[in-house]
Amino acid sequence: MIVPTLLLLTAQALADDYRPLFHFVPEKNWMNEPNGLIKIDSVWHLFYQHNPTENVWGNLNWGHATSTDLVHWTHEPIAITSEDGVEAFTGTSYYDAENTSGLGTTQSPPYLAWYTGYFPSNGTQDQRLAYSVDGGVTYTKFAGNPIISAAQEAPHDTTGGLETRDPKVLFHEASGKWVMILAHGGQDKVTFWTSTDAKRWTWVSDLGTAQVPGLPANITGWEVPDLFQLPIEGTDETTWVLILTPAKGSPAGGNGVFALTGSFDGESFKPDPVESGNLWLDYGRDFDGAMSWENVPGSDGRRILAGISNSYGASPPTNTWKGMLSFPRTLALQQTGSARSFIQWPVSELLDIGSPLTTIQNKTIAPGQTLLSSVGGTALDIELAFTPQKDAILSLAVRKAGSQQTVIQYKQSTATLSVDRTASGDTTYDAAAGGVHNASLQPDSSGLVHIRTLVDTCSVEVFGGKGKVVISDLIFPDDTADGLALQVTGGSVMLQSVVVREVSLE
Repeated sequence: MIVPTLLLLTAQALADDYRPLFHFVPEKNWMNEPNGLIKIDSVWHLFYQHNPTENVWGNLNWGHATSTDLVHWTHEPIAITSEDGVEAFTGTSYYDAENTSGLGTTQSPPYLAWYTGYFPSNGTQDQRLAYSVDGGVTYTKFAGNPIISAAQEAPHDTTGGLETRDPKVLFHEASGKWVMILAHGGQDKVTFWTSTDAKRWTWVSDLGTAQVPGLPANITGWEVPDLFQLPIEGTDETTWVLILTPAKGSPAGGNGVFALTGSFDGESFKPDPVESGNLWLDYGRDFDGAMSWENVPGSDGRRILAGISNSYGASPPTNTWKGMLSFPRTLALQQTGSARSFIQWPVSELLDIGSPLTTIQNKTIAPGQTLLSSVGGTALDIELAFTPQKDAILSLAVRKAGSQQTVIQYKQSTATLSVDRTASGDTTYDAAAGGVHNASLQPDSSGLVHIRTLVDTCSVEVFGGKGKVVISDLIFPDDTADGLALQVTGGSVMLQSVVVREVSLE
C-alpha cells in the first residue's frame, strides 16, 4: 500500500511537534488551565479550558480526559460546551453526596461542576452549574442558569460583573453549607458566597490584599482560587490553604501560584502572616492556574495539584497543540519548630513507568570530570543527592547536543538552585522564554542537597530539597538534543547517589 505523501507529512508533524511523553496535552488545538479536577470511583477526571477548533485562546469549552493512574490519559468528548453565545470558562467540581442540590437522587447523588459563563458579545461573566448523574461520563447544564448573575455580582465587583470568575466550590461540613470563592479580575480580591442547595447563592465576605499580612504589593491580578484543608505534618493539626494565581509578581515574572495558610469559618478566610520563603509554589515561568483534585479517598490521603505549563499564550512553537498540564504533584505542609514549609513531589505513580538507565553511589566528582555523558534521553526522571565542598557549583545539563542544553545548577556559596534556559533551544518565540530562574535552597540537616528533575520533551520540572522548592520551565530543543552531562566547578562534590530513570508508557 502506498501512503500519500500528505499523510506521511501529517504523521511526522504530529510525532515531532514537541509532544511530551508523560505530561497531558490535548489531542489537538488549544488548552489552558485545568478545571473541575475530581476523582470518581477509581478514575481521575481532568477537565480543562479547551478550544477544540483552533490553536489559540477562544471558543472555550471544558475539555475532558480520564486516567486510572495520573500518567496514562484517555481523551473524552467535551464535557461542558460553548453554545448559544456563552463560553464555559474555568471552574471546579464537587460530589454532592447528600443530593442537597436535588439534581440527582438519594441512591445516585450527582457530581456538580460550577463554571463561569462568558459572553463574547458584551464581556459579561456570570456563574453557572452543570451536573452528572452517570459518574462523570456526561454533564447536563442546569436549567436555572445562571446561578449567580452579573447583576448579583455587580455590588461586589468594580466592573459591575464583567470580571467575576473562576468559581471554587466546596461543602463546608462545620456550617453545613456550600461555599463558593470567586476571583475578581484585576481587582486583587476574592469574594466568598454561601448556599444551602448549591444553586442559590448569597455573598458573605471579601478578601483582598490589605487583609493578607505581609503580602508584597506587586502581587496583583488574583485568579483561579482553590481552598482546602491540609494536615500539618509534625503536628496533630490541620490548616486551611488558599491557593491563587496572580497575573503579576511571581519570582520568574508573569503568572505564578502562591499559597496562604489560615483559618476559615465557612464565611471568611483569615490568612496567617506571609512567610516570604513559604509563599510561592513554583519559581519557574511555567506553572499557573493550579488546582487540586477533589473527592480523593481518605485511604489515599494525598492532596494532588496540577497547573498549566504555558505562560506565553499562543507563542510557543507547537503547531498541532498548545498548552501542557504540569505533571501531577502532591502538596503537603511540614512544620519544624515554628517554621512551616510547603512540600511538593511528583505523584508516586511516575515510578511505575520508570526504569533505571544508570546509578552512581558514593563517588566524588572533581572539576574537570564529566559524568552521565554515556546516557541520555528526552523523557527522564533524575535524582541527585550530594554534599558540595565550599564554593562548589554542581551543574546537570539535560537535552544537550552541540551548543544546546538546559542547565540545572546548585551553587553552594549562595545556596541557590537554578534552571538556565539561555541555550535551551528555540527561545525566539517570547522575550521571557530564556534566561535563568532561581530559588533559595539550603542543604538538609546532614549537609545533603537533594534535586529531582523531570525531563519530558519540552519541559523540565526541578524539585529541590525533596520538594521544598520547585522550578518549572518549558524548553524547545532540537529532537537530536538528548544528552546529559554532570559537572562541577569551584570545588569537589561528594555524590551520595545519582539515579537516572528512563520514562516509558509502554
